Amino acid sequence: MGSRLRRRPGYKTRPSVTDLAERLGLLRSRDLEAHGVPRSELNLLRNLGAMREVAPGVWAQSNAWVNATAIAAKRIPQGVLCLKSALWVHGLLPEAPAEVWMAIGEHARKPVWTEPPLHVVRFSGRARTEGVEHRRLGSMPIVVYGAAKTVADLFKYRNKLGFPIAVNAVRDTLLSGLSTAEEIWRFAEVCRVTKVIRPYLDVMQARRGQDIQLARQAFLARELARARPPEAPFLDQLPGHPESEDRA
Repeated sequence: MGSRLRRRPGYKTRPSVTDLAERLGLLRSRDLEAHGVPRSELNLLRNLGAMREVAPGVWAQSNAWVNATAIAAKRIPQGVLCLKSALWVHGLLPEAPAEVWMAIGEHARKPVWTEPPLHVVRFSGRARTEGVEHRRLGSMPIVVYGAAKTVADLFKYRNKLGFPIAVNAVRDTLLSGLSTAEEIWRFAEVCRVTKVIRPYLDVMQARRGQDIQLARQAFLARELARARPPEAPFLDQLPGHPESEDRA
């Protein structure tokens, strides 16, 4: 007598939830739907302890390294990591900022969720479309503005974020070799901050030979420290999260 259980069409060729998690880093329901994977398979792995929800509607393998920046990038696929978050991705900040900085289009719908904490800015025209890079943060694909574009953005937002972070960014970006003065100048024209940024570029060009070795060593030391993440930290283990307070 044949089995009454019916399998979904394409079950032999579709990926498993584990395969998708390894490929995409983080999963949402739309990822399962796009690949024809039943939600019941995710629920089964959750009950077995192999998958867990790291933010509302976002899932990861239980042993995966997860951070707020990757979760925000997953929840806003049309957004681009920018400003402080871009600095951290490029290794120019020692720690991730308290809020994830994300650029969206001038007419895009603003996210209303609060986990992880998010700071949204609106870019338009060439300032939104140029300088975009596709990278990976751990196992998670992300979209982020390049180092040179980020420097120009920081000078554009200098009244909100302050001059020091912009000045440090132009220095560290040049001396670490992440960008050239010509690339920064090109994006300064895109963001219309050439008059503001010119004196700092001139000073850095004059001091480049003197400072480059020490700056490069400091940059490599930060990258080495970033390459050693703690074992399987989750969003609910961060200070201030309700579940972490319950366990205290």
